[in-house]
Amino acid sequence: MAKVILHIGTHKTATTTIQDMFAHNADLLRQHGVIYPRLSHMTGHHGLVMDWNRLPAVYALPEGSLGTLRQLAAQYGRGEGTVVLSSEEFSRGLEGRRVDFRAVREALAGFESFSVVCALREQWQYAQSIYLETSKKRASMKPALLAQSILNGDTIDGLWTDYNLLYDHLLEAFAPEEIAFLDFEACRRHSGGVVGAMLEHLGCDLPASALEVVHDGQSNVSPLSLPAWAASLIAEPERAPRWLVESTTGAFRAEYGEEARPCLWTRTEFAALSRYAQERNARFLERLAPVQPDFTIRQSTPGDAAIYRDDIKGSFWLRCSRWTYRGKMAAGEG
Repeated sequence: MAKVILHIGTHKTATTTIQDMFAHNADLLRQHGVIYPRLSHMTGHHGLVMDWNRLPAVYALPEGSLGTLRQLAAQYGRGEGTVVLSSEEFSRGLEGRRVDFRAVREALAGFESFSVVCALREQWQYAQSIYLETSKKRASMKPALLAQSILNGDTIDGLWTDYNLLYDHLLEAFAPEEIAFLDFEACRRHSGGVVGAMLEHLGCDLPASALEVVHDGQSNVSPLSLPAWAASLIAEPERAPRWLVESTTGAFRAEYGEEARPCLWTRTEFAALSRYAQERNARFLERLAPVQPDFTIRQSTPGDAAIYRDDIKGSFWLRCSRWTYRGKMAAGEG
């Protein structure tokens, strides 16, 4: 009988890259025992969460989430291989939008075994990436308010930043040995990148280099943090258009140089987020030790070339004005 593995994200851990690459190379993967079903024209399986989480209608599946899961069990459960179902939306923690994993597991009962894989990244980078993703779609919350949401509420945009809470939710339906966490930074450093790390976890003998690359192997790449923040401030209350983000990015590079590494947080916020992560991750790793004794979440700092939000001065905003004017003219909006 076939196995099924649920890849649940988290968000901004190259999930779209994995989904795009697996969907594009589905025939090759199937030859090597990995089945990545195409449920719609979307490469990610986000429709599988819509019974619990209201997403745009484009993700909807004709039979609904549980109906489709039952169909997948009937179609693949008695065969061979490993079926991979992938959507970062499975990891949402907002009350009323959490997936009922017990119902998911029951719908997929026709498979020989069921397991979950989830990539995690250190919280200050995770939260920064979530800010950048949401800023593409709407006016973003102020970074200071986001930091407080994390420190006081363990969430950002409905996503858990205390990974103990995500683990608690998974344990309602799965045994500890059925859950595997991957460190995102370790996946990035894998010889095959995040795709290679996922193939290795699946037990697939294909190297990542054997797959045909789509989107240069990097789907849904985020812009630089501080230029995106600057563009959001300028555009408020509207969403910052792409040309504006490009303009503020040019201004940032002109002001601080090509080697500068922007950090969305102030130094005080960064220190608080680091303490927050160390305390919660220590408990999380202790809980995982019996089943994943070698797992860790990489801790880092922005580095010596970092530009924090409280480093931004008036000269940068003057450059933004000039670059924005040029960008607006180039976009035909002058």
